[in-house]
Amino acid sequence: MRATEYAGIVAGLLSAVDPRVAGLVQAAQTLDNAVDTNAASIDQAIRDYQQRLEAIKDDLIDRALDMVPIEELTNQAKQTGLMDAYQLHAEATLGPLFLSVTSPAARLADPRGGALIAIGPMPPDTFQAKLEAGPVKGNGALRVTDTGVAGVISASIGVIEVAALASLARTPEGGPSFLAVFAAGFTPGLQFGFGFQISRIGGLVGVERAIDRDAMAAKLREGTLAAVLFPLDIGPSATAALIAVDQLFPPRDGSAVMGPTFRLSWLEVAGAGFASVDLAVLIQLPGPVIALVGSVRAGIPAVVQIRADILGVLDFPARTATVDASLVDSGVLGILTIYGDLAFAISWGASPYTVLSLGGFYPGFSPEPAKIRPLNRLGMALDVPIPGLTFRAEGYLAATSNTLQFGGRLEVGIDAGIASASGYLGLDAIIQFTPFHINADVVGGLEVKFLGHTFAGVRFEGQLDGPGPVTIHGRITVETFLKDFDWEHTFVFGEPESPPAIPPRRAVDVLVAEEFGPTNLRAIGGIDRSVVLSTPDRQGDFAVIAPLSGVLWTQHRVPLGLPVDRVDGTPLGTRQTVTATAPGKSGVERDRFAPGSFITLTKAQALASPTYDLLDAGIRVSAGSTLSGPDDDASSAPEILRKVRGEFRFSSLGLLLIASAFPEGVLGMVAQRDRPAVMVDVDVRVTVTPPPWVTTADGAHHSSATAAICRSLIVGGAALTAADAAHPVALGGL
Repeated sequence: MRATEYAGIVAGLLSAVDPRVAGLVQAAQTLDNAVDTNAASIDQAIRDYQQRLEAIKDDLIDRALDMVPIEELTNQAKQTGLMDAYQLHAEATLGPLFLSVTSPAARLADPRGGALIAIGPMPPDTFQAKLEAGPVKGNGALRVTDTGVAGVISASIGVIEVAALASLARTPEGGPSFLAVFAAGFTPGLQFGFGFQISRIGGLVGVERAIDRDAMAAKLREGTLAAVLFPLDIGPSATAALIAVDQLFPPRDGSAVMGPTFRLSWLEVAGAGFASVDLAVLIQLPGPVIALVGSVRAGIPAVVQIRADILGVLDFPARTATVDASLVDSGVLGILTIYGDLAFAISWGASPYTVLSLGGFYPGFSPEPAKIRPLNRLGMALDVPIPGLTFRAEGYLAATSNTLQFGGRLEVGIDAGIASASGYLGLDAIIQFTPFHINADVVGGLEVKFLGHTFAGVRFEGQLDGPGPVTIHGRITVETFLKDFDWEHTFVFGEPESPPAIPPRRAVDVLVAEEFGPTNLRAIGGIDRSVVLSTPDRQGDFAVIAPLSGVLWTQHRVPLGLPVDRVDGTPLGTRQTVTATAPGKSGVERDRFAPGSFITLTKAQALASPTYDLLDAGIRVSAGSTLSGPDDDASSAPEILRKVRGEFRFSSLGLLLIASAFPEGVLGMVAQRDRPAVMVDVDVRVTVTPPPWVTTADGAHHSSATAAICRSLIVGGAALTAADAAHPVALGGL
C-alpha cells in the first residue's frame, strides 16, 4: 500500500477538511515521491509523516475501534494505544469467554531493502473467541478483507466435535462466491473390523470457486492446507486458515468445487490411534479437475511421530497429473526432526514429461517443462539442542525422462569445550541417458580444533565425468597447526570423444525413405457434405483426401529448418538442415522434439535446455494444390475419388427470389452448415507466448531455445533469452 492510499483511508475515517488530516495527506505524497525516486531524503520524509500521524493518533484509534461492537474490548484497546509497529491488539475476558481483536499495520516497501515501513494502523480485521465452560469448549475466528469475510468455528461437547469454516467473497466479475467446509467427529467411530474405523465425516462446497493447485502445493509445507480442509484440528492456526482459504479456493466465475472429507483410523483409542488418514476428494466443474488431499499420521507417542500432507491433482483439460507431499511435525524420540518434500508430475498433453523427485534435484538442474515447486531435502536433524553435539543428514533422489539424480550430505560435530571435532561428507550425481553421460561430485572433511584453533584436519574433493573420455579429478588438503599440504591430480581414461567412424548420411534420405508416405498424411480442412468418398479401385496404402480438404504431412524424426547432426540420437557425420515445401503450401505444423535426439549437446546445454521444444514438424497444403512424391512428377495431380449426389440447381434468378423470401438469419445459418464448428465469444484473458531467444555472436533472434542453441553451434557465442541479453549482469569487481 502506498502512503497516499492510506492517507485517503484516514481522511475517510476522520474529516478531509481537518487541517491535521490535510497535513498527513501532504506528508504522504512527499513520502511516496521519495520512495519512488529512492531519494536520500527518505528518512526525513518518514519522520515528517510519523509526526503528522502522531498528531491524529488518538482520534484515529477511536474511530477505528468504534467498528468493534464489544465495549470491553474497545475500552482496553483505547488504553493500549498504538504499538511500535502501528498495530492494535486488545484482549478481554467475559466469564468463560475470551475475546481478542487485532488491527494490522499498513506497510510501505522500502526501496533500500530491509524491513517494510509501517505507515499506520488499519481498521480491525481479525476477531477471535475462545470458550471454556466445563464440558463445552469452543474456538472461533472472523476475518474481514477488502473483498469479503471469512470465519471459522469449532466446538466440542464430550465425545462429539463439530467445526465449520466459511468464506464469502467477490468474483473477478463482481458477483458473489461462497465456500463452506464442515466436519463432525465422534468417539468411538464407526467400526469396520480389524481395528479400522471412520471417526470423522464432513465435506466442502464452493460456489463460484476453483482449486488453485499451486497455492495448495505451497501450503503443504506450512500445514495450513490440512487445517482448512479438516477444521476440527485447526486449533491455534485459525487466523492462518482464514487467510489461506481464499488463496486455496479463489473466486472464479462459472466454476464450482465440492467433495466429501473423512478420517479413516486404525487402532484408535480415546481419539488417539497408531495410524490415521484424513482424506478429501474434491471435484471442480467444469473440467473436471479432481484433487485428493490427505494428511497421514502414524507413530507411537514419545517414540516416533510421522505426519505427511499429500496433494494429488488430476487435471483432464490440461492433461496433467501431479502429486506433492511434505513431512510436517515429524520426529523421533522427541529430539530428532524429520523433514522433506516429494513431487511427481506427468503430462500427456502438448508438452509431455514425467518427473519424480524425493527431496529435490541435482544442483542447477531445471525439470522444465514441468513446473515443480522448490523442494526441501529429505533429512533428519536435531530438534532439541544437545550440548556438545550437532547432527544433520539430508538426501535426494530424482528421475526424469532422460536423467537419474541422487545425492546427500552428512554433518556431525562434537564440542567438548576446549576441544572440538566436526566432519562432513557429501555427494551429488546425475546420469543422463541420451546421450549417455555421468557426472558425480564428492566432498568431505574432518577438522579438529583446540582452544578455537585448527589443530589438524583433512578436506577432499573429487569429480567423476564421462564418457568421452572418463575424467577423475581429485584434491586433498591436509591441515596442521604448523602447515597445510595440498595434493591435486586429474586422471584421464580413454581417448577424447571423436566423430563416429561411420560414413556420412543424409537426414533427408531418412525422411523420404521412412517418413514420406500415406501413414504420415492426413486430410485437413472443411468437409463437403455433397460428396461421398467411394471405395478405391486399386490396392495398397495411399491417402484419400476430400475435394475441399487440404493435406497435412508430419514426422517426428528431424525438426525442419534447423541444423542437425543426429537422427534418433545416431550421429550423421555432418551438420545438415532439412526443409520441406510443396506447391500450395499454406503453413507449417509444429510438434515436440527432444533436442538431444538431433543435436549434440554439451553438459551445460543438456542441463539448461528444455526436455522438449516446439519445432517445425511438417507442412500444410491447401485444397486444390498438387502433391509430389519422391518418384512422381511434380506436375501430376492427386487422384480424386468422389461420388456427387444429384441435386436440383437453381438459377441466379431463383437464388435471388429465395434470398428475398427468407430472413437474413436463416440464410446465414444455411451458409454456415458446411463449415466446421468453431468457438465464438471467447474472452481471452491472458495470452502467454514463449520468450524470444538471441545468439550473442550475431545478435539474431529465434523463436525457441533449441533454435538459438543450434545457431550458436555454428556461429559460436551463447544462447540467451532476449531479456537476459538486453540486460547483461556486470561481474566486474566480484
